[in-house]
Amino acid sequence: MNPVVRCWIKNLEHMREDAKDVSILGIIVGKSEPKIFENMDGDERGVLTLTIRDSPYDTINCVFWGSKEFIMTTSENYKYGVVVNIMEAKVSSPSERSNYQPKTSSRFLLTINEGKGRIYLHTGPQDNFRKLLNLPLKPLGLTLSLTDVNARGELASGDFVDLLVVVRMIRPLREIKTRHGRITHCREIVVMDKSFPGMLLTFWGKTCDDRINSWKPMETCLILYDIKSDYSSFYRAVTLNFTSRTLITENIQVSEAKELIAYAATVPPLEKFSFESTDLPIPEEIRTVMTVQQILDRAEGHLISNEEQFTALVYAVITKFDLDGFGRIRITDGDCSDTNCVNLQFQTSQKNSLTFEILMDLTDHTGTSTNCRLMRDAAEKLIGMSPEEFLKLSPEQKTNLKWKTLLERCAVKVVVRKKSVYRPRMWIGIVECVLADHDDVAKNIKVF
Repeated sequence: MNPVVRCWIKNLEHMREDAKDVSILGIIVGKSEPKIFENMDGDERGVLTLTIRDSPYDTINCVFWGSKEFIMTTSENYKYGVVVNIMEAKVSSPSERSNYQPKTSSRFLLTINEGKGRIYLHTGPQDNFRKLLNLPLKPLGLTLSLTDVNARGELASGDFVDLLVVVRMIRPLREIKTRHGRITHCREIVVMDKSFPGMLLTFWGKTCDDRINSWKPMETCLILYDIKSDYSSFYRAVTLNFTSRTLITENIQVSEAKELIAYAATVPPLEKFSFESTDLPIPEEIRTVMTVQQILDRAEGHLISNEEQFTALVYAVITKFDLDGFGRIRITDGDCSDTNCVNLQFQTSQKNSLTFEILMDLTDHTGTSTNCRLMRDAAEKLIGMSPEEFLKLSPEQKTNLKWKTLLERCAVKVVVRKKSVYRPRMWIGIVECVLADHDDVAKNIKVF
């Protein structure tokens, strides 16, 4: 019988299967979302996995088991980038559960059960450990391009891949209520590389939120290890998901990453879909007559195509035109800040100015399109004055102005931008709105 060895493991590469009560020193390079469950006695228990690194080549998973309070406290106190001492951990071989944990260099697994092992912050020198955060975990030659992943289409669902990407867009944290009534959190970012302009990456839970908040669009380079790819029927595109197997390394100091950051600096900023958008079609060129339902079918329904946007002439009644209510005019600095627009992080700004901010509802015999944006030039033409002049009107004058258009049949020229990884909802901008000629309506209005 082999003797039991109680020891301090100086390096993970020296780990032995006959070791017991092992103690190691390393830095946290990965952390799972805490899992809480009820045991047979009705008590709430939990599990948490930390991935520890102590050299450029060596990593190991350490799994914590215990009460809900123990797991949540451990999760709160020990985050990515923290140097820790792990004391009296049990050494074992990974089980089938290892398929749900990050892949590591070590063929062993460390386990700490509440009351039978310890973890605490290391207070000694840490510089050598912190340098490990910016070193790849695997050879870069194993990474794929986003184009490779996207080319698989629906076949990409369930694949785990390694990617070298740069952050292009960051969306705010959202709270989502599940069908079981539980509140969960979701964070979405868009990543890109030289081969592909943007793919959605979703994080569930708040474990990575501090890291995401530190990332900068077009400046932060990431290596995603074992990121899961899926095909989204909502976006009709391949997307990425952070899972319990995924590890992320930031801003590695290698030539490939530097080249990607340099490339990102040459990429034009993403368009901002605000009331001030200038990248719009000329109204005179919009001649294709559609109904509200046809627009919906072409943007999201059975007539959908691969085009990013299209235009339409709609003969519709204006059923919402809130000139004498709220949200008519705002001071803008170029950011997309209205409540119906996605709050994204951009790096451009412009001089403050006044602009109309008007939402319209368009209704015809097939349905209603809500929250269509009356663009700046179209708003000034329809209202017949500038924002500065409009501010001088009395409430009664604004109401009278509204009723010149509200509930009237108008010829409305719109540009429709489909939902995408950049835009989670269909976007309709009104580039021209004039009272319709009755003969034109009779001649051109669609039946369905």
